[in-house]
Amino acid sequence: MSLTNQQRLYAEARFAGLSKKDAALAAGCPEKTAAQAGSRLEKHPGVLAHLARLKAIESDTNPAAGRDVLPAGVNPSDAFYDDPMDLLKSEMNNLSLDPKTRIQAATALLPYLHQKKGESGKKDKVEDAARDVVSGRFKMSAPPQLALIK
Repeated sequence: MSLTNQQRLYAEARFAGLSKKDAALAAGCPEKTAAQAGSRLEKHPGVLAHLARLKAIESDTNPAAGRDVLPAGVNPSDAFYDDPMDLLKSEMNNLSLDPKTRIQAATALLPYLHQKKGESGKKDKVEDAARDVVSGRFKMSAPPQLALIK
């Protein structure tokens, strides 16, 4: 699950030690609703996973920091994808996701794998027209058969 910029900023502010409200303000939430936004963002699974990754990175680089107990369902060693198409393919084939999410991933991936009917450039249309002319009435005839004389 990808994070929005606001969610990423919130997680990094919480990791730095700010309170929920202050972290929400640092993430760009309005001051009036910062406390509510902080509570909402604190429960978001993507934010929890990002916090877990940040803690794992810190404990790997600083052994004295120690590791906190990870929330249920969060695995910091989840796969990271360099190519968005790989991510979309894995989401599309993930049977544990709800069908709506899988369909959205397939829909987002579709234009990169298959071309729409009738969606081609000028050069493609010219080549197709040339192929049609050559295969019709004006196609080239077979070369003559040469017989050897003995």
